[in-house]
Amino acid sequence: NCFTAICAGGWSPLVSNKYQWLQIDLGERAEITAVATQGGYGSSDWVTSYLLMFSDSGRNWKQYRQEESTWAFSGNTNADSVVYYRLQHSIKARFLRFVPLDWNPNGRIGMRIEVYGCMYRSEVVGFDGKSCLIYTFNQKLMSTLKDVISLKFKTMQSDGILLHREGQNGDHITLELLKGKLSLLINLGDDKTHSSNTQINITLGSLLDDQHWHSVLIEHFNNQVNFTVDKHTHHFHAKGEFNYLDLDYELSFGGIPVPGKSGALSRRNFHGCFENIYYNGVSIIDLARRHRSQISFVGNISFLCLEPHVIPITFLSSRSYLALPGTSGQEEVSISFQFRTWNKEGLLLSSKLHRSSGGFLLYLSDGKVKINLHKPGKAMSGISAGAGLNNGQWHSVLFSAKRNRIILIVDNDMTSSAYSSISLQIYSADTFYFGGCPNSENNSECKSSFGGFQGCMQLISIGNKAVDMNSVQQNIFGNFSDLQIDLCGIIDRCLPNYCEHGGECSQSWNSFYCNCTNTGYKGATCHYPIYEQSCEAYKHRGNTSGFYNIDSDGSGPLGPFLVYCNMTDATWTIIQHNNTNLTRVKSANRENPHTVFFKYSASLDQLQAAINHAEHCEQELAYHCKKSRLLDKTDGLPLSWWIGRTNETQTYWGGSSPTVQKCACGIEGSCIDSQHYCNCNADRNEWTNDTGFLSHKEHLPVTEIVITDTDRPNSEAAYRLGPLLCHGDRGTASRQKGFLGCIRSLQLNGMALDLEERAKITPGVEPGCPGHCSSYGNLCHNGGKCREKYSGFSCDCSFSAYAGPFCKTEISAYFGTGSSVIYNFQEYYTFTKNSTSHASSFYADMTLSRETITFAFRTTRTPSLLLYVSSFYKEYLSVILTRNGSLQIRYKLDSHQDPDVFTINFRSMADGQLHHVKINREEEMLLVEVNQNERMKFILSSGTEFNAIKSLILGKILENSDVDEETMKANSQGFIGCLSSVQFNHIAPLKSALHHSSSAPIIVKGRFTESSCGTLTGADSTLSETTHSFADHSGPIDERQPLNNASRNDSAIIGGVIAVVIFIILCITAIAIHIYKKKSIYSKNETKGSENEDSAESALKSELSTQNTASENQKEYFF
Repeated sequence: NCFTAICAGGWSPLVSNKYQWLQIDLGERAEITAVATQGGYGSSDWVTSYLLMFSDSGRNWKQYRQEESTWAFSGNTNADSVVYYRLQHSIKARFLRFVPLDWNPNGRIGMRIEVYGCMYRSEVVGFDGKSCLIYTFNQKLMSTLKDVISLKFKTMQSDGILLHREGQNGDHITLELLKGKLSLLINLGDDKTHSSNTQINITLGSLLDDQHWHSVLIEHFNNQVNFTVDKHTHHFHAKGEFNYLDLDYELSFGGIPVPGKSGALSRRNFHGCFENIYYNGVSIIDLARRHRSQISFVGNISFLCLEPHVIPITFLSSRSYLALPGTSGQEEVSISFQFRTWNKEGLLLSSKLHRSSGGFLLYLSDGKVKINLHKPGKAMSGISAGAGLNNGQWHSVLFSAKRNRIILIVDNDMTSSAYSSISLQIYSADTFYFGGCPNSENNSECKSSFGGFQGCMQLISIGNKAVDMNSVQQNIFGNFSDLQIDLCGIIDRCLPNYCEHGGECSQSWNSFYCNCTNTGYKGATCHYPIYEQSCEAYKHRGNTSGFYNIDSDGSGPLGPFLVYCNMTDATWTIIQHNNTNLTRVKSANRENPHTVFFKYSASLDQLQAAINHAEHCEQELAYHCKKSRLLDKTDGLPLSWWIGRTNETQTYWGGSSPTVQKCACGIEGSCIDSQHYCNCNADRNEWTNDTGFLSHKEHLPVTEIVITDTDRPNSEAAYRLGPLLCHGDRGTASRQKGFLGCIRSLQLNGMALDLEERAKITPGVEPGCPGHCSSYGNLCHNGGKCREKYSGFSCDCSFSAYAGPFCKTEISAYFGTGSSVIYNFQEYYTFTKNSTSHASSFYADMTLSRETITFAFRTTRTPSLLLYVSSFYKEYLSVILTRNGSLQIRYKLDSHQDPDVFTINFRSMADGQLHHVKINREEEMLLVEVNQNERMKFILSSGTEFNAIKSLILGKILENSDVDEETMKANSQGFIGCLSSVQFNHIAPLKSALHHSSSAPIIVKGRFTESSCGTLTGADSTLSETTHSFADHSGPIDERQPLNNASRNDSAIIGGVIAVVIFIILCITAIAIHIYKKKSIYSKNETKGSENEDSAESALKSELSTQNTASENQKEYFF
């Protein structure tokens, strides 16, 4: 049923003006997807631009609009070429009208047209405003988790019920047309309350009473609702206790059939047509056509859509007018019409009075209709009626004058009508001017006092006789200028609303305006903030300490809020909450905890923006205690905790950090009981405190504190939370460093800028995006990250097991008998069976489905335990050397199964040589690499997830662990030897133990000393500068070469050779002397060593000490 309608011969009217059009009747409704035009065949006649209009009945036309604005199509530039347009939004109509706007100035209007599309099939049903259609479900009561309702409608009135469904518990869903806008009222209520707090009322659309089709889609799933009218969608969350609607078995369209239901709603039924009504995929109109039992009717319903016979007209500009003849000399003047506009001012009607030189003016002033009568020599007198009539709705006006009495009635409301008696006898004139005055009319009052009317009119009657607008359009009756007949061209410029930050949108016929009062913003669309983004910015303006509004996200969606700016020294932003007093707590336990919530002077989103904008934030949390603990060591459960902005439970306290799980005294080593990391955990019958500042920005501010251990005798606690304090401004220009990096795809007002050409002529900017790291990033080894600097780069070794400027210095340690290094991933909390969800919240982030483990070792002892990772759920990983020296990996990822055992036994690895091992697991796939050349693949059968990992142990396992027999044998003496560059995912335990022992969650037991394991690369300790400059250097870099250009003259070469020779001789002498001294010292110390160490351990230590001495003289230099 698709077609191409061709107007082959071409069309060229006798007169070329803006009132010509070409109309096409497709015979029935069709979906038009594209149009194409040509000029007149073999002529100089073509159209250069035109409008496209459509209609179902050949009346009440509507302009095709794109992107919410009227769109004029660009036409032809000659008579023969074809200009084709595929419509962004298809048109569903029977009639098309092409209205030329411009044409060839050396010719006339000429068009040949092609229209592309398919016939459009639909089911329609008509309502007369006194009827409704009821769809009955099979069961009496339905609890619906999901509803999808779609339909199209065309209305004759601005108000009416489209659909309604209600339940016995107050649940209901109602779609109602109110003043040309669609209101969706949905309520997930209960049987106890019917307050407005459980309702959501969303309004979409505007000017929907234009007697054209509009589409509606309602999608409800649980509490989520999508409401779409035409192309505008609103997503929202419906309020209520339940995720479903408890609804009756009926769904009504067109009205509410049972009196008394939802009495607060409008009682006006729908007058118009529905098309293609679907409820959860069921065609309601199809069921009604086939008279199915689920469908019943109230009143008269027809399966066709009657078109209105009203012909509106549009006054496009202040120069527009319509002149209609009257009956001159009659003693009565009676004129009625309807209008709609956005303008507050405008002339509606004017006329001269018969037998006098006076006249009357009917006009809009400040949204009211007023009428003034004037006569030379007498003051003007008048009356007014109505208010707010510039709201875009249709309003009716009746003006009647008989003898010396005038009547003005607006919207048929007698209560707001106006009457007046005058001394002037009024007789009907011969001409009435609607909307404005012709230029030739010598009516000074009409021309000077008021601007012309811009808007729409319809149903004009003079002397109780309706005006035939078809005759006007055909120039048979009356006269007009700059009008559009048979269409109302009003559009809502506030839909969508371009006013930001709650600005109120108002409009006139040609433009819209934003009222930004009390929004905190300014500009045409309330976009620009009137407040600064931080206290730092206020200080730069010269302001002193005081209360200020700040807008942390500038023009973003968050509004401003009030803070106190302390500018005495450093600039501090102080954000208060509702409880800064010291509060004492008694009689709180786990069953009845003391919980306090803190409400700030800003929302959490505003606080987050302020914190992100600041360089540093902190909040003092003071916890005073007497026999009130923070942690119960007996069962491992926290007894007090706090919750921050991320809504996560935090168990670290002031002066500490999230990864340490200690109090300030535990960090400083000053707790009153050295066995505990917090003063309060000592559980003493005296007042003490754990007080300090929380400074981890991602967790601030504190929103809740929970205390549970104050119900024992003499047990008491007290807390005080200070205000949120922030300082520094990461966005202030005076503190911000210049941009270092690359920019691409820069657009200005939608136009792409050629950055590469501009970079070629701009100092300090280069085309492309090389960066230092793109050229030299390969110098950062072993997982080190290259970081750009202004004049070079540096290697960030934070997540590497190595150190040094290039992350190449191995971090190694010697382990003696029974020594152990324990890295704790998290504290242990035990949970009861019915608190598994609480447990998961603590441990969920430490469940692994993949691991990457690398390390190197050197030993002569077997069996040995190289590495062990434990779990709270009795799962583990152990890497051991068996008695024959082969490497063995044992995974137990299911506490109910035996471990998976994988053995690499190509040769003994307890040979005193340094061996490198890499283990990589992804779910059940295990890859093992030994000494960078032996690679093996294994498959795990015990599971894919390593749940709730607890700690990583190097050396001997000191705690009781449920491990297999082979692991126990290897653990009998732990590990004796040297471990190097140990890394588990992003954690480097040796690095933490040797370089960050005070802040890392690590425990060291036994004899543990730093050693080099005899590696060939020495320490980079002599390097004091880790930012590497590349001035005057190009090409690939060899680390063995200096990075700055050297002088290449002959004298420099000769001097350099002599210096190198002398330096080598001195180094050889120094090394020989040093080795000799070390050997003699070691031979003395060996006799004083521990008698418990056997000969194998002593031999290994002797060998390692010798190699350490040699490696200490191997330095990595960088010039």
